Amino acid sequence: MRRLEDEYTMNEIYDQLPEPLKSLAEVTGDSIKVKAPHDVDAWYELSPTQGGCLLALMTKDRWLSESIEGDLEHTGDELEELLEEELVELDWDGAVPTFRHFRNDLREYVFSCEWPSAVPTEVGVALQAMVAMFTELGDMGGEDEED
Repeated sequence: MRRLEDEYTMNEIYDQLPEPLKSLAEVTGDSIKVKAPHDVDAWYELSPTQGGCLLALMTKDRWLSESIEGDLEHTGDELEELLEEELVELDWDGAVPTFRHFRNDLREYVFSCEWPSAVPTEVGVALQAMVAMFTELGDMGGEDEED
């Protein structure tokens, strides 16, 4: 149900997700939870905010979080730059939000940003770019590391 004319429901956003992500997604109340591809112990969560939609990668696996951090430290890349590259690939031309990385009260490691829109097609593009970005970082690709 819409509270304001310009707000969208999670079901409307779910309907606009690309098929490969939709098959991994579940609407739970006022959020959408998407299992990370490649059988890694992580998930993406979308939830409404005052100004748009909160997009987050979450995991309880400390080593997975550290593998992502390690790749970023090793390459010197910023999450915002990497997300922008993925968005350009999807023909997005707009602002890229700032990421936060923290451990929440449930002891989950969180990489999150506030997408400045709740328009279903735009949120779908943002999630698709975020999944593509994180799949390339750390152990998110699900491949065993060779020693």
